[in-house]
Amino acid sequence: MASRTKGICRFLGAEGQHLVFLGDSGTREWARVQRLAAQRWPGLPHPGLVARDGKTMDSLPERIVYDMLRGLLRRHMKLDVHQPILQQAGDYRADMTLRKGQASLFIEVVGCCGSDRITRNQKEQEWLQRFDKRMAFYRAHAIAPVCIWLDQFAQPGTLRKLCINLVDTIALEGARS
Repeated sequence: MASRTKGICRFLGAEGQHLVFLGDSGTREWARVQRLAAQRWPGLPHPGLVARDGKTMDSLPERIVYDMLRGLLRRHMKLDVHQPILQQAGDYRADMTLRKGQASLFIEVVGCCGSDRITRNQKEQEWLQRFDKRMAFYRAHAIAPVCIWLDQFAQPGTLRKLCINLVDTIALEGARS
């Protein structure tokens, strides 16, 4: 079981913990679970880092959000990945940026923890620290990105509604500019 999948499963309660156990058991059970789930629910996001359009993302949560947003884009709308937040200060990059006309909306996918900010290991702590540095950069420039936390992936319908709202917002703001 991929470590990012484990992270998402920890927010699914006892059922999710059982899936983590299956994935860690060293048997082929997790592959069987994925196969059965794909057969039963063909609309589930596919595993891996490669998006439907061939773009390789940094994490499974990023890839899921990217694919979701790409499927919702409207005319003259762009979805940038890992572009500088500000051109004159290119050290910090947004995970994704929705753009239309002069309007832009920065999106940060926090794949290391849920909104409770609880990390399980040193690597997740390091990722959270990097995220916090980007957030300080955003605040210093009076920019409010949309943050998508790992626990939001446990509610795919709600996550999809959020993505629809982001696209609707940028479509409206972009039409005004």
